Amino acid sequence: MKKEYKIDINIYSKDKLEQAVIDFKDVWYISLDNNILIIEWDSELECEEFFNEYMNYVIWLINE
Repeated sequence: MKKEYKIDINIYSKDKLEQAVIDFKDVWYISLDNNILIIEWDSELECEEFFNEYMNYVIWLINE
């Protein structure tokens, strides 16, 4: 399963988005290309859960 999410870099720092991809790359397949976040995993539900965790982490990085 492959899911794509368009992320508005006017709202979220591109540096923080890229840092989160680097930090999560060892856990599952994730990439960021042209403001599109791509997550690949076994099921759509798990991709959605990973996306939510990723965005929570990005927000934490921004507020750090």
